[in-house]
Amino acid sequence: MKRCFRSATLILLIAMPLPALQAQDAEAPEGYDQALSSFRSGRYEESLQTIRGVFDNNRSSMHLRLLAAANYAALGDYDSAVAHMQYAMKDHPNRAEPRAMLAGIFRRQGRTDQAIRIAQTGLRQAGDNLDLRLELAAAYYAANRLTEARAQLERALALDAQNFHAIYLDGMIFLRQARYDNARFRFMNALNLEQLPRADLVGLYVNMGFALERLGDAALEEGQRGQAVSQWREAVRYYQYALRLDPQNGQARENLNRVEAREI
Repeated sequence: MKRCFRSATLILLIAMPLPALQAQDAEAPEGYDQALSSFRSGRYEESLQTIRGVFDNNRSSMHLRLLAAANYAALGDYDSAVAHMQYAMKDHPNRAEPRAMLAGIFRRQGRTDQAIRIAQTGLRQAGDNLDLRLELAAAYYAANRLTEARAQLERALALDAQNFHAIYLDGMIFLRQARYDNARFRFMNALNLEQLPRADLVGLYVNMGFALERLGDAALEEGQRGQAVSQWREAVRYYQYALRLDPQNGQARENLNRVEAREI
């Protein structure tokens, strides 16, 4: 049975922190809220155009730098995203946000060693910080250093026991360790949190379905076909949930077809 961890990438992208990207922030310059609204709607070039219109008078604004970097990262222009964070760290050396963002950008590029170093340096300079802990955990996860990833999640959860990304990533670690019952438990914890964004729910549903599917496989190997069928049917339900939100999701479709091909 092929283990499908493609959606594991999704959680890591979601976990990329945008710590200062909040509307109506007193520190943010004029034009920021408009640019933020465009970014949140996926209109990245429009957001960047708004930022350029106010940037000359606000070059030291950490908010504009972070938002510009988030837009460039979404467009795949990582060099520009990194450049903005380097300027932001120079202008705001004791702030955690630029280092957390830079660690996330490096991680998205597959530069996990650099992501780890940046997050660790940020924790030394800025003190304990949730976004840096999450990024460090995500980078360790991407490097398959699961014990270290979980240690960072424990620190993150001590700062925010209801943090979606920490709980979800904890479940992803269990999934990668083939500890499917634990993964299901953590995914259910995450599902019980309120007002989850659509993209978060899609990945969560797919990964919950996969954990249930593998639990069904384990039950079948133990001769418990009735239990196996029950778990597979639950897996189907979650894959269908994901497809209702994202009909073009290839991973959910592939997983659903695989389970439905069984005699359930």
